[in-house]
Amino acid sequence: MLNENKVKMMTKMAIYEKNEGSEMIKNAKYYKSDYVALGILKSLIATTFAFIIIFILYAFCNAEGIVANINELDYVALGRKVAAYYIGLIVAFSIISGFVYSYKYDKSRKGLKKYFSRLNKLERFYNGQNKKK
Repeated sequence: MLNENKVKMMTKMAIYEKNEGSEMIKNAKYYKSDYVALGILKSLIATTFAFIIIFILYAFCNAEGIVANINELDYVALGRKVAAYYIGLIVAFSIISGFVYSYKYDKSRKGLKKYFSRLNKLERFYNGQNKKK
């Protein structure tokens, strides 16, 4: 005989696991600090690649002016300016990604609490049925 409550619980859990649960269960392996640090590291790598691409595109767009003034350019000042932009970009994206990944971790923990409470209910249900038999 099928129990309607058991079927509902199992359906909810299966939908949760299929949609957002797989990502949240994967996040449960990490401590919060490790998860946030890994997220910041991924963000820094992506930011570095994006900065390099933007720098190359800017150089290509202004290639005529750069070639015309190649002897008059102050390379030290240009290097400092590029480094300042890069460091500013890295700091800004590190702070933003730190907040974002911290929020995502906290949100996934709340979802996991619900998931594990449903698992416990299901286990109690099965244990109750086994005792009756």
